[in-house]
Amino acid sequence: MDIWQKRLLRRMQHAQGYAQIKTIFDIIGMLGMPASLKGSLHGKPALARAMFIAGLAIALLPLQTIQTNAAEKRSYHVMNIKLYAYNKMEWKQFECYNWLIFEESRWNYKARNGSHYGLGQMRSKWYATLDPYKQIDAHIRYLEKRYDGCPCKAYQHWKDKGWH
Repeated sequence: MDIWQKRLLRRMQHAQGYAQIKTIFDIIGMLGMPASLKGSLHGKPALARAMFIAGLAIALLPLQTIQTNAAEKRSYHVMNIKLYAYNKMEWKQFECYNWLIFEESRWNYKARNGSHYGLGQMRSKWYATLDPYKQIDAHIRYLEKRYDGCPCKAYQHWKDKGWH
């Protein structure tokens, strides 16, 4: 194992979450081969190292798949649901949204707590029938009306009062 792999493994042990791992890859620059390496003797080892690191990242990331009922046979990967939510807002807002949804439902779109359902634990049986992407859209509309579209305000309210 060369020094770059050791450094990456050390950083990955301390990284929390997919976004930080991606940032580590970007910092180290192992996934993209620099133009100066293309065609040189160092190009193939750099590409091999990048492929090793990508494979290692895939192996180490927990695969959290949420299955719907057996009749539908459709699954939603938690990372795809998070990516969908991330594409709806800026990074700082997504950080707050991520924690808010994690606290409410652990990113389980089928979660239920009494009369509250889904990712955002909204009080509607209709909300429980939606797929996770539509639940995110509906929850973001709720946050726009109640918290001026700011998930950080909603998360702060959740920390203060235990609900949002």
